[in-house]
Amino acid sequence: MSITETILSFTLDGEQVTLAAGAPRVLSDALSQSCARSGVRVACDHGVCGACTVLVDGMPVTSCSTLVDTVAGSNVTTVQGLQPAGAAPCAMQRAFVEAHAFQCGMCTPGMILLAEALLQRHPEPSREQIRNWMSANVCRCTGYQVIEEAVVRAIAMKGRATSDGRRWRPEETAKVTGQPFFLVDTPTAGGAEIKLLRSPHPHARIVAIDVAPALALEGVLAIVTGDDLRRLPVHTYGLWIKDQPLLAIDRVRHVGEPVAAVAAVDAATAIRALSLIAVSYEVLVAVATPDEAMATGAPLLFETPSRGGIPAHGVSVTTAMEHAPNVLYEFHHRLGDLDAAFAAADHVFTDDFAFSRMAHVHLEPSVTGARPLGDGVEVWSCNQDPFLLRQEIAEICSLPEHAVRVRTLPIGGGFGAKSYCKIEPLVVLLALKINKPVRLTQTMDEGFASLSQHSATLRLETAVSRDGNFLARRSYIVLDGGAYADASPLVADKVGYRIGGPYRWQALDSRAIAVRTNTVPAGSFRGFGGTQASWASESQVDMIARRLDLDPFEIRRRNLLSPGEPYRAGDSAIDCDLVAGLNLAAQEIDWGVRAPPGRRHLSRGKGLSIGFKDGGGQGRFAQARVKVTADGSAIINCATVDMGQGATEAFRRIVAEVLKLDPERIARAAIDTDQTAFDQGTHASSATAVTGEAIRRASVEVRDKVLTFAAGQLGCAKEELDLVEGQVVRGNTATALVALMRGYYGGMGAEFSGDGEFKVEADSAAALNAPIVYWMPNWVAAEIEVDTETGKITVLKLVSIADAGRALVPEAVRGQIEGGAIQGLGQALFEQLLFDGARLVSATPQQYRVPVMSDVPAIFKSVTLEQGLAHGPLGAKGVGEAGILGVASAIANALEDAVGVRITSLPLSPDKVLAALEAMTKEHAT
Repeated sequence: MSITETILSFTLDGEQVTLAAGAPRVLSDALSQSCARSGVRVACDHGVCGACTVLVDGMPVTSCSTLVDTVAGSNVTTVQGLQPAGAAPCAMQRAFVEAHAFQCGMCTPGMILLAEALLQRHPEPSREQIRNWMSANVCRCTGYQVIEEAVVRAIAMKGRATSDGRRWRPEETAKVTGQPFFLVDTPTAGGAEIKLLRSPHPHARIVAIDVAPALALEGVLAIVTGDDLRRLPVHTYGLWIKDQPLLAIDRVRHVGEPVAAVAAVDAATAIRALSLIAVSYEVLVAVATPDEAMATGAPLLFETPSRGGIPAHGVSVTTAMEHAPNVLYEFHHRLGDLDAAFAAADHVFTDDFAFSRMAHVHLEPSVTGARPLGDGVEVWSCNQDPFLLRQEIAEICSLPEHAVRVRTLPIGGGFGAKSYCKIEPLVVLLALKINKPVRLTQTMDEGFASLSQHSATLRLETAVSRDGNFLARRSYIVLDGGAYADASPLVADKVGYRIGGPYRWQALDSRAIAVRTNTVPAGSFRGFGGTQASWASESQVDMIARRLDLDPFEIRRRNLLSPGEPYRAGDSAIDCDLVAGLNLAAQEIDWGVRAPPGRRHLSRGKGLSIGFKDGGGQGRFAQARVKVTADGSAIINCATVDMGQGATEAFRRIVAEVLKLDPERIARAAIDTDQTAFDQGTHASSATAVTGEAIRRASVEVRDKVLTFAAGQLGCAKEELDLVEGQVVRGNTATALVALMRGYYGGMGAEFSGDGEFKVEADSAAALNAPIVYWMPNWVAAEIEVDTETGKITVLKLVSIADAGRALVPEAVRGQIEGGAIQGLGQALFEQLLFDGARLVSATPQQYRVPVMSDVPAIFKSVTLEQGLAHGPLGAKGVGEAGILGVASAIANALEDAVGVRITSLPLSPDKVLAALEAMTKEHAT
């Protein structure tokens, strides 16, 4: 971060501002640090995503790529300037709230300002103009449709001071006004900044590290390398297999692996110090793919067994850890008599599929802060697992768990990247080493080098009868786990168990392995395992149907599991009507009716898919507490981390229904492991079904306590009473709870507290050693147009359908379905991490393409079904990962329907389409 050399002035949100010499030179830094504009947030740091957008003389600019010198004398507007002190929010801010045009909220200030600039130039833009203009900024959460609707709503609201009359939730206000909300908004007062030196090599031995010149730099407080960590009894982390060192020790295993950490008085000094550290490497042969890693004589990434272990699985599953060179883990699931089923088959089809690798591209940077606190440490994190993080930090730092206090704020997007322990213990070690607060903020570039989705190859051998009944499937799946384990074993479990899809089988034999390579470690990514399985399985279902001259709709319908039928022997029953969802998907695109193409070189096709995964995690456990205050309002205490998925509002509505209380009167306590009820973490779409049930039980308990107390005060039976909006109701008489409490406890009052917990009990009859909490289907229908001259696929219509059981927060459910669907669209058509050997090529947001608003199909529809078969709280279940599952296979199926070619690797790029068309032409010619 460079600094200004002269004094300069400009108008900021209507007020004159003067920056002294020495202020940050980059506009985003100057606004957020020197001018307290927390709504100016840097996400990509390349001027690509637009999260940091501000207006300069009415023009939108990305402030992370704008120098302060260029705005001298100009008028700069941030999102805070759209609502002057004491004034009502502007029309655009109101429209974004009323249209529910955000999820995590990290992109929202930039989106609002971009939309404001549009309406200043075009007061009544067309939908096409809105889409093209708003494509300057990125939203990774919503799927864009609600943002477009917000802009349209704002046009109608201009000049109208009234809103929809609903009182905004605190998080809504914060997201549209730029109030401090995320950890990145709150710098550590009086603390040090940490920066990491990363490896330039995919595989190399560390010969020597010279930190002396860097330590001599003024402002450097400490430097830590692998040699320092070697002295710790434990210095590695991971979910099950704990093989990843906080800093490389002896050798590096992928480009971007941290080698040294510098703590300095500010980020600029830390970055300068990194350039002064000299590392001598002996470059080793790298293995870039699983095939290379498993080849005879391949170099080993690890030569000794790793720490950790594999949890218990059910009787139908065998597992193995590090049982072969560079093979991290194997999952093997067997069901039924495979040989008999294959012998009885009329056809056996064998097909190979390749699943690409995506980056998470969460807009909020990964941030960790820590400060010594007494004999322990206080940690601030944007991690999804505060209690697991506490456990890992305590183990690595040799502290008792009660001495580690973890606080977690809402997260600005994660999609799996912020699951489980990452590099947080290193931050703690540096805080303890220099005995002062520290903070590590990793850039998006560093995120690309730290964790990715799993690429995979999948071979499916499927036995069927001549009329299309599924008999058996043998699967062999290879996941590229990258250099370290992270969550790879869990992903292998999931893809291996989900590969059969939502269908009935006589026998299954699924083998999934995770292989170490010298590439970016792979871990959790939205739909983990379900995306890979759905891509291959649903593609092959269509291929089999066409080979047998059957309708792809019909072959699915006749093989789908029925409601109440166990997914597999020993597991829980299907809690959705799969056929009803399939019927609706087909209806939405007029299945069986082919629309004529617009031009001769354009061909249209339609595709169906049913993505499918289990939800709620394996054997999950959560606790919750609900408090009722003297005035009858309520406070929820739980450790689910809200990252825009709507968990907080869902919890409000669960409590509201039990306590018969307006959700506006229900607050959510901040997450603090010293105070918050225990939870095993926020992933696997478990919040609503698992933590939500614990909250429901806590609400029932606290209601019972309130009514028991009130019955004693009123001299009646508890059964005669009800609790409604903080009033104790008996017949036609209502008594304020506050009056009863003050009458008994005195003027200082009191409050009631109820506790609840929910545990999925272990059961070895189930493959994953516990029954699945609920099932998550994603019915997708796609209509596409293919340009046979360029190979370009245009998705004309995309319909994504999910079953929420009961949609507690319909607008949040819609957002989750649509956001996931557009991520799936990106993976289907263009989004991909590219490697040159083991080196990541698309290593920055400038080189990596994500969907923008203009990529959204002209007709894009999400449908929330409430089939009412779920067993979650109030009949609800999660949908957070559903939307991504079936999109890629539906588009691939539509491609074959359109032009007769089948592509079995992602993405479905124009060059692949043209190559397939040319190959088909040559084949027909012979």
